[in-house]
Amino acid sequence: RILSRASPHSRASTEAPRAIVMVALDVTTVSHMAPGRFFRDHTSAVNALDFHHTEDALVTTGDDDAIHLYNTNTGAKTRTLYSKKYGCTNVCFTHSAAAVIYGSRNKGAGGAAIDDHAVRYHSLHDNTYLRYFKGHTDAVTSIAMNSTNDCFLTGSADLTVRMWDLRTPKCCAVIPECPAIPYVATDAQGDVFAVTEGDGGIKLYGTNSYSQGAFAQFETYIDNAGKELFPNPDNNPQMRPPAISCLKFSPDGKCLLAVNGSWITIFDAFNGEHTMRIRVPGSGQQQHAVTPMEASFSPCGEYVVSGGADSRVHVWSCSTGYQTGHWRSRHAGLPTCVKWAPSMMLVASGCTEGGTALWVPDPNVDERR
Repeated sequence: RILSRASPHSRASTEAPRAIVMVALDVTTVSHMAPGRFFRDHTSAVNALDFHHTEDALVTTGDDDAIHLYNTNTGAKTRTLYSKKYGCTNVCFTHSAAAVIYGSRNKGAGGAAIDDHAVRYHSLHDNTYLRYFKGHTDAVTSIAMNSTNDCFLTGSADLTVRMWDLRTPKCCAVIPECPAIPYVATDAQGDVFAVTEGDGGIKLYGTNSYSQGAFAQFETYIDNAGKELFPNPDNNPQMRPPAISCLKFSPDGKCLLAVNGSWITIFDAFNGEHTMRIRVPGSGQQQHAVTPMEASFSPCGEYVVSGGADSRVHVWSCSTGYQTGHWRSRHAGLPTCVKWAPSMMLVASGCTEGGTALWVPDPNVDERR
């Protein structure tokens, strides 16, 4: 039983924050979570959210070009900013809780298309842009910040992966000619990063040795026995296997999570063995998800949380592969953005209707037991 810091605000309380307590991350607790706060600050879909790794801060971005900042200790919104000209998506905290980086949404004022795919380094303190990172020629689809230095990775629809340093606008390195739109992830130790391939492959690179090429490659379309997981017996070009749309390392770096369409696959990050495969609830027999869902590891790495096509948030055990339960409340839309706070018993989810929920342990679970 792994201990995690509990969120100090209750489901409906407006009192001052209580003292920090420690709760066990066990099956009972993670199976019974309830909205401690619910916000309707975005007027259209929430397209990304992120927790700061050490501070009590959550940031969300939406298709309405708004950036909302929340204090996860008090459960209150603290600031709203906008990126009206370029839009905002794939938001990610830097090492400072007062600054974020995010991609553009490929549109300008009035919704007109623009030829600007820069990543923006935005100060939340004084609402200024600290730097622009230009080089991609198409939309940025994923951003991953290194946990130990000022470098970050971007994957783009221009089929390249770029490495950047917050201290300079110049690109540090490029992985060119990816076979499909790449997605990127870095491990919490800052030693390894992963890049998806268009054929369902995932390549691993050393942070300090990427120029030597990938040191390992795993497959998501083929299981441990060599069986195709997305068969296409008629070779129909319209039935290609779903591309990876989400890639995450577990907090200890031992596991890797990938979302392909309606499936979540967990790998051993050392040998690529498939350890768990989950169908996203509510997707029926579809291989391709209508709306890609995000999945996230718990702080201890023992559970996986993801939104479902049934508008609920679901949790699975990584050790058994079984679903521990789904949380009783629903979003109005699909909860496409879901993340677990790094050091708190707190989960944030954002949906396609603009709602953001902060999930905490249900205080009534003992009464029901």
